[in-house]
Parts: sequence; C-alpha cells; structure tokens
Amino acid sequence: MAYPQTYETAVALLKGLPKDARIVDLGCGAGQVVKMLRATGFKHIEYADLVDRFDGKVTIANFNNPLPFKSDTYDAVISTEVIEHLENKYLYLREVRRILKKDGVYVFSTPNIGNLFNRLKYLLTGKFIEFNKHEHDGNSHVNPFFMWQVPDFFKVERVTVNRGWIPLLRMPMPKSLLLGQCLIIRVRVLK
Repeated sequence: MAYPQTYETAVALLKGLPKDARIVDLGCGAGQVVKMLRATGFKHIEYADLVDRFDGKVTIANFNNPLPFKSDTYDAVISTEVIEHLENKYLYLREVRRILKKDGVYVFSTPNIGNLFNRLKYLLTGKFIEFNKHEHDGNSHVNPFFMWQVPDFFKVERVTVNRGWIPLLRMPMPKSLLLGQCLIIRVRVLK
C-alpha cells in the first residue's frame, strides 16, 4: 500500500498519453493503479509484481533481476513505492529504460527523504523515517532514493508530492517538496 494520494497523483502524471498507449505497472500489488488506469480509459495495461495479489494474471518478476519484458515495448512504465525496496535500483532503472520505447515515460514514487522531517531524523539518528537496511524482508524500505540518482538517460519532466504531512502529529500541511511525504517523479527516456 502506498501513502495516501500517491496512486492518484502518479496516474495523473500520465495525462497526455493516448488511450491506446501500452503501459506496464511494475509493483502492481492488489491492482489499485491498474484499476485507476482502466477507469481513466487506458486499454493496453500489463502488470507485474513479486507475487500475484490481484487477479491471477500478474507477471511474476523479481525487480532486483532483469525484467521479463521485451525491449522497446512500452509507452509508459508506472511504479509506485517500489524503488526503495530494491537492493539494486540501478539495474532496475536500466531495465525500465530498456523496456520503454523511444520518448517513453516513467512515473515512479518513493518516500521523500529530502523532506524536513527526514532531514531532522537523519541529523539526529543517522537514519531516515521508515528505512532499516538490516531488516530486509521484501516489504522494508532498504534503499533510499535521492533525486541526484536519476540516471542521465532520463530527463526529469515533473517532480511533485502526494501531500504535505507532519508525521508525529499526523497533521496535513500544504503540498511542497519540503513537507511532502512521498515524491512522485515523471521522467522521459532519452534514447
């Protein structure tokens, strides 16, 4: 499950794609994003995850390994709350590039480790909120993602957040990169 408003924000970043675009949801979970994409009118949607918790049609894939898809296949890849769970995010990003068509779009989300509260926790403890490398069970956040880690073969088109949030008080705040709970990033592949 992603943070509130993450799925909606990520799907909104696919606006402008034709309804017949080929899209793959990597890390589809129980299919929330797939359902939203279908409701938006997209017709050609595939999806993958480590296990099938959706509809019996999920492509099973370990995203720490090469992806089981052909090169230059998709107009868009969407991946919510996946990259921070991977031990090898660079292989994953190269694989996303490989399966995207020329000028393809990749939308992904990750916890906003650059927000004020994560910075403060890191300053005081040396750790980010919700990250613990020593408890890798497939569900834990083990590998923080920094914006400077977006490879040169992607062009960043948009960075936004799901919502502003004060963690301890569970209090909503205005949307901003400094207070945002989760980053949602849209990049375009440069081939």
